[in-house]
Order: sequence, then C-alpha cells, then structure tokens
Amino acid sequence: MIPTKLKLSNFTSYGTSVPELNLTDFNMAAISGQNGAGKSSLLDSITWCLWGTSRVGDSADQLIRLGQTEMSVEVSFELDKHLYTVKRQRIIKSGGTTTLELWSGTHNLTEGTIKATQQKIIDLLHLSFETFVNSAFIRQGHADEFTTKGPTERKRILADILSLGHYDQLEEKAKEKVKEIQTSLQLLGYQLLEIEAELSQKEERTEKKKIAEEKVVRLEAAIRESEALLKILREERESLSLIVEQRQKLEQNYQQNKQELTEIIEQGKRRRVNIAKLEEELAQLATVDEKIAQLKDLQIRKEKLDQVRQQKLELEKQLAQINSQISSKKERQQQLQQRLAEVEAKLSNSQKTGAKCPTCGQEMGHNEKAHAQQTLTFDQTNLNKQLKEIDLTTEEKEVSQLEKELAKLSFNATEYLEVLDALKQLEKFQQQKEAKIEKQATLESEKKVVLEMRSLFQNKNNQVEKLQQELVKLPNQSAKLIEANQQLHNQEKQLESLRSEEKDARAVLGQVTELISRTAQMEKVQAQKNEDKVKLQQDKEAYEELAQAFGKKGIQAMIIENAIPEIEEEANSLLDRLTEGRMKIHLETQRETKTKTAGGEKGLVETLDIVISDEMGERSYEAYSGGEQFRVNLAIRLALSKLLTHRAGSKLQFLVIDEGFGTQDAQGRSRIVEALDVIKNDFAKILVITHLEELKEEFPVRIEVSKGPSGSTFEVVGV
Repeated sequence: MIPTKLKLSNFTSYGTSVPELNLTDFNMAAISGQNGAGKSSLLDSITWCLWGTSRVGDSADQLIRLGQTEMSVEVSFELDKHLYTVKRQRIIKSGGTTTLELWSGTHNLTEGTIKATQQKIIDLLHLSFETFVNSAFIRQGHADEFTTKGPTERKRILADILSLGHYDQLEEKAKEKVKEIQTSLQLLGYQLLEIEAELSQKEERTEKKKIAEEKVVRLEAAIRESEALLKILREERESLSLIVEQRQKLEQNYQQNKQELTEIIEQGKRRRVNIAKLEEELAQLATVDEKIAQLKDLQIRKEKLDQVRQQKLELEKQLAQINSQISSKKERQQQLQQRLAEVEAKLSNSQKTGAKCPTCGQEMGHNEKAHAQQTLTFDQTNLNKQLKEIDLTTEEKEVSQLEKELAKLSFNATEYLEVLDALKQLEKFQQQKEAKIEKQATLESEKKVVLEMRSLFQNKNNQVEKLQQELVKLPNQSAKLIEANQQLHNQEKQLESLRSEEKDARAVLGQVTELISRTAQMEKVQAQKNEDKVKLQQDKEAYEELAQAFGKKGIQAMIIENAIPEIEEEANSLLDRLTEGRMKIHLETQRETKTKTAGGEKGLVETLDIVISDEMGERSYEAYSGGEQFRVNLAIRLALSKLLTHRAGSKLQFLVIDEGFGTQDAQGRSRIVEALDVIKNDFAKILVITHLEELKEEFPVRIEVSKGPSGSTFEVVGV
C-alpha cells in the first residue's frame, strides 16, 4: 500500500480550507513544525480514515474540530498497480452518524454496512491497525511498542506480520472437527453400550416376559377383589355420612335456638333494669307540673310589666324628639338675634360722619351711605320677621303633656328583673316535662315488650327442650364415619397402587416383548456401529495431526523460526550503522524452564526474548540509555517494517516515524538519517515527523505544518 493523496476537513486542528496533500512527488519527506501545530494529526487522519481509529482511540467525536459538527477524511493509495480511495465522514448531529466508502477508480466497492466495508478494507490491505502501529507506524512515544511487550505478544505481532492468522483459522477448524468427531464417538459409544446391554440380556428377557405375564394375571385378580371391597366401603360410608349430616344439622339447630333463648333472657334482664331506671327517673319528675303552673302566673305578670315598659319607652322617645325640635328652634333663634345685632351695629355706624364701607374698608360717599343704609334696613326687617315666626308654644305644651303621662306610669325595674330571673327556670321545667312524657311512653313500651318476651321465652324454651330430646335419641356416628373414611382412603390407595403396579408390569411386558422381537435387528445395527466407530477414530487422529501441524508450535513456529534470522540480520545491519558497530541484538525463540523434567533435565519453553549486547557484554533493555534504547527500538521496528514489506501478504510499502529523536545527540540523529537513506529504496514512501530544526534540514523534501487563527495548514517544500 502506497499512499498517494490526502484530503481532510475539520479534522482536529484543521479547518475546511486545507490544501490537498499530494504524496506522489517524493519518496521520503519530513513533516516539520512547532509542537501542537498538527503534524501528528496528518498521520492520525490516515489511520482514522483507513481503520476508524487513531492515537485517541475509537472515539471519533474527539477528533472533530472544536465548534464544528462534522469532519471528513479522504485517503487515496496505490496497491498492486490499482488506485483505491477511502472516504470516511462523521456527523455528531441527531445522535451522530458515520459513513464509510471504498472506491477503486470509478467503481464503488462500498458494502451495505460500515462493519462490512471496514473488513473489506482490512482484507484488501492484509493489515490491521494494531499490526500497522507495531511495524510500519512508529508512533510518538511508542517506538518501544514491540520491544517492551511480553514474548507472547511479540510472537502474536510477528505472526500477524507474517499473515499466520490463516493457520490459526485452519487449526481452529481442525479442532472443531476433532470436537465434532469426539461428540459423535461419544454418542456412538453410548449407543453401542446400550446395544451390548440389550443383547447380553437376551435369555434374561425371555424369563422376564414369563414373570411379567404371571404378574399381570395376579394383579388383575387383586384389582377385581379390591374394587369389590371398595364398593362395599363406599356404601357404608354414604350411610354413615347421612346419619352424621342429620345429627350435625340437628345439633346446629339446637345450638342456634339455645343461643337465641340466652339472648331472650339477657334482653329481658336488660329491659327490667331499664324499666326500674325509668320509674325512678319519673318519680324524680313528679313535681314538675306543679312548678310549671306556679311559673305561669309569673308569665302573666311579666306580660303586664312588658306593656308598661313599652309605653314608657315610647313616651320617652316622643319627649326626646320634641325636646330636640325645641333645641333646634332655640339655636336658630340665637343665630338670628346675633345676626340682627350685627346688622343694627353696621346701620348705626353707617350714619356716622366718615363711615367706611363694610366690604372694602374705604370711606363712603353720600350715595354709597344711602345704598348701604337701605340694604342694612332691609336685612334688619327680614331678620325681625324671621324671629317673630319662631314659636315654641306648641312644643312646650306637648312636653308638658308627655311629662304628665310619664308621671302616671308606674314601672318597677327591680321587680321586672326578679320576674325575668324566675322565668328562666320555666324553660328548664318545660324540658323536664317533655322528658317525663317521653320516659312515660318508653316505660309503657318496655312493659309491653317484656310481656311479649315472656311468651317468646316460653315458646323458645319448649323448642330447645324438644331439640335436646331428639339429639339424645340420635346416636353420634362421627367416629365411625372417620374410621370408614380412613378405611376407604386406604383401600383406594391400595387399588391405585395395584393399578400402577399392573400398568408398570404391562409396560415391562411390552418392553421385553419389543426387545425380544428386535434382537436380530440390533445385532445388525451393532455391526454397522462398530464399522462407523473405526472410521471415526481414523478421522479423529488425522484431524488431531492437522491441528497440531497448523498450531503455533507447528508450521507457524517453523515460519517464525525462519523469519528470525532475517529480522536479526536487518536489525543488526541498521544498529551497526547507528552505533558504529557497538551494539547488536539476538532473538531467542526457546529458553530453559526453571523446573526439571521427570528425567532430571530442564525442559524448553517457546518464547521470543530480545537479547541486547554492546562492547561491555549483554545487558537488560532497561540498563541502556534513552538514546541507545531508541536506536534498538528503531532498528527492530524498521526490520519488522521491511519484513512486512518483503514477506507479508499486506504488501505495505509505507513507513512512518513520529518524533522520538529528542533522545539522540547530533551524531545519533545524523546516523538515523543515514540509516533511513539506506532503507529508502525498500519503501515507496517514508514520512518522518519532527519539530527539531536541525533534523528537518537533513531532508530535501519537507511538509511544513503551521497553525493560524483559521486552523492548521501545510506547505510542501523542496519538490
């Protein structure tokens, strides 16, 4: 796979106006720029488009540019001289949707689902994302992805690079076939055991048939006898049930009447107590009529006092009204006299020399005096006329007459209050009288009921005595009925047991008869089953050998063993350039176990250990400096990438190195560039991501990434 073109929109820090990246004009280039400019995002866009994942994992929504609702990436690549294009888009509106398309030129190869299309891309590349990042994509901070993994993980990654997964599928299919045959053999074994068991009992079954036939005859006779006895017991039970039921009804009637008689007696006692109480209460109310008669005289006396009181109130009201009228007239008279005095004073002043106007305060002339005197004289005459019209004679006569009438009325307030206080007792005595009448009616009713209850008591008592006599005459058969029910239950159970035993005996007889009739047939089946068993055993052994051959310790181990020298040779060749021959690695595929075998020797276990050595000898990976570790990691990863290119079915011709050069000094970085220059002919496309200014100058072609207000962008320099 050789990438040829990259188009992206709203991916991480990139906006919508990103130029198209043409990768066909160069073999190797450096992607340079400041930290955070978006260098690694270019490679993330390729992995997300092809595999749906990136450094941040499978969550595509985290890759959409901040503030945007959708992103898209389009990657074109060449494979086996054919041009393919993958388009992936993510929209987060309305719950989020993703689309994935695969094109070969103008032919749409997209499947019905994203999952199916994704699998088609993986099958086309012969490469999963995990294999890519462990071989051809050396991610930032993950250069030691292969070196630091355990032996099992290393072997699995190496198996993926060598496309050994096909052998895993063949091994699994062979194992499944072994399981199927084993299940068939197990089932066949059970069947043969059953057949052998049946055939071994041929003579036994003849004897069993005779015994079963005799048992059926014997049980049939026992069943007939049990059924006859059961019929007799049922008739006896029915007879006893009728007697017991009759006695239960009679006893229930007796108890009910006895309870009613007790209630009549108790009710009679309660009513006699109530009668005594009513008679006692009526005795206490005997004098209430006399007291009510005495109070009626006071009522008449009160009515007379009410009349006098009412007359007095009316006369006092009239007297108050007339006095009010007199007061009003006198007040009017005083007002008129006061105004007349004022007018006469003004008239006297107007006749004097130098008199002034009563209105404006200026001295009046002759005409003005005459006019003022005329006006004041008119007012004087009018006021005198109004005074003469005021007459109090009529009102004074009425007052005198009313006072005489009031004097004639004799009303004693103290006496009136005493009468009122005495009459308050009348209402209480009236209530007592009503209670007396009600109690008398209740007393008469209670006495009448008592007389009726005496008659009811006599009748009910006679009925109870009669029922008691009938109970004495009728014997209690409950115990016998219980015993009869138990006998009937036992007999029914015995009959049920006999019938069940007879049914089982008939079933045994039928089975034995059937087995005897098919003995010859079973012998033929046994012969055929034995032939099938032999064939299945042969098939099982063949598939077990195939499963072992296809397994990780078979063909796969042989392929890996053959690949190990190539990886060692390529890695050591690169390390020789990177370290001036100081360091080398050795890959061990087996090591001795700590425990010994039964023969006293140590066993061997499959592994994939990386042994590193320099001029000081062998040391662990952790004992080397960061720069030395990076060179080892780079050498191994590049060796794996070349192995993937030369031998794997993926046909990958694309190598990516994302940062990681910060641990190297100037000489180390120069050697790494030289090593890349050596292997550049092994890859159609090599991209190196770096932010180091001194390193990017080593590359003739650079993709310079920058970030501005509108987002990240890039420019290809040196083409």
